[in-house]
Amino acid sequence: QFTVEFALFATAYWFFYLVVAAAVSAIAVIKFKVDYTNLEISQLRREIFLTLEGYTTNAVCYFIIIQFISSWRYEFTDVKDVAISYIGNSLVFCVWFYFSHRLWHSNRFLYRYVHSHHHESVIVCPLTSLSNAWIESVWVSTGYVIGPYFFGFSNIWGWYMVTLSIIFEAIIGHSRIPYSLEHATHHAVYNKNMGFFSYRMGRISIDKLLNTWSYKSEVPRMRKLYRREVMSYVWNDNEHKVNWDMLGKDVDCDEDIECGIPTMVSELDERDSSDSSIPSCLDCNCLAQNKEVLSCQEPMEEESTPLNNDIPLISLSSGKGKNRRHPAFLRLVSKSLQKIKISKRK
Repeated sequence: QFTVEFALFATAYWFFYLVVAAAVSAIAVIKFKVDYTNLEISQLRREIFLTLEGYTTNAVCYFIIIQFISSWRYEFTDVKDVAISYIGNSLVFCVWFYFSHRLWHSNRFLYRYVHSHHHESVIVCPLTSLSNAWIESVWVSTGYVIGPYFFGFSNIWGWYMVTLSIIFEAIIGHSRIPYSLEHATHHAVYNKNMGFFSYRMGRISIDKLLNTWSYKSEVPRMRKLYRREVMSYVWNDNEHKVNWDMLGKDVDCDEDIECGIPTMVSELDERDSSDSSIPSCLDCNCLAQNKEVLSCQEPMEEESTPLNNDIPLISLSSGKGKNRRHPAFLRLVSKSLQKIKISKRK
């Protein structure tokens, strides 16, 4: 049955999202000089619509979960029980989300119909955090059932805290403040940084344990999409600091970094930046505005046979009929282009 308690929670969840998103945006602009003016109006409209869709779906799912679990404990004064429920559900959700997220990006069908809506936003902002299709919201919400039902982490106040901390972390991760750029890296190269809380868990994060972690400095594409933010923040295994002198300053684009063709974190990123075969990018935000860029819409598949370093990695599409492009055909085209290029050099 619909309870006053759940109505209050649903309302508090929505206002919590609005207040945190507004506060984080203000901090990002005022303190860290993040520039949100490079966002397209069409992106903001889409994100508002998807946010409303995602919130409504979450609210329905949470209501069903609360009715489904019969072992809820309501003692908010039992601090130990609340803490165990919070930590336990957080860990379970992190594992669930990581492997779900990795599955979405490895399966073309799931990516197209479950997760691609979120990745239409290449340049992120706090509004991106909840801009999911309803089916993704249902899938993610399933992760909130596992802890209470299978492991007994069923203090409802600890469970409420998990749902709020997840949305808080999602807003921070899409805010582009220096401390959260490692999630923006995921929007730049889809096969890295897939976990929740990964950039706050240090060396024990799932991403690092399973070799899907990448610092933003390791991804040349990040210097195109988020050039200001990348230059203002240093983070690696040995150093973690904000370069306050660089905040808000315009930084010239590195014209040798590939932008127009999708890239992945691979050996291709280690090639000589002076290679003339890499096209220059006149517009630093071209990837956000070019609707034909495949990496924003479709996951990429790595070739089983490495391509020559002079040929950029090619993204495969899932066309039908005569327009479908097969890996063998693409390899043939790549080799032909390579031969033509060598003959011109001679």
